[in-house]
Amino acid sequence: MLALKYHPDKNQGNSEAAEKFKEINYAHAVLTDEKKRKIYDAYGSLGLQTAETIGEENVAAFLLSQNKWFKAIVIGLGLITCGFFCCCCYCFCCYFCCGKCVPKDEDEEDFDIEIII
Repeated sequence: MLALKYHPDKNQGNSEAAEKFKEINYAHAVLTDEKKRKIYDAYGSLGLQTAETIGEENVAAFLLSQNKWFKAIVIGLGLITCGFFCCCCYCFCCYFCCGKCVPKDEDEEDFDIEIII
């Protein structure tokens, strides 16, 4: 009904009606596409703009990464684990724990040598 009312052929020379017609067509395209409708329902127009930019399958991850709490948690984990190296648990460990957890080589032995002069 609105599409007929604002159709450019019926409103020649009316740029406002042409813009309104474009908005109506865009809304119709979103409502008839199930994926776009789900994105709009979950994230609104920002979700649709993001989907057009980075792809529909990446919207949730991108918008989560923009959340201030997500950023705070990631930064906090980075600080706690000395840069995400999970110190002292050997999980992703690059021995950035001041050498405390570096395994000793089997070939190396600690010798206490006393030199008498």
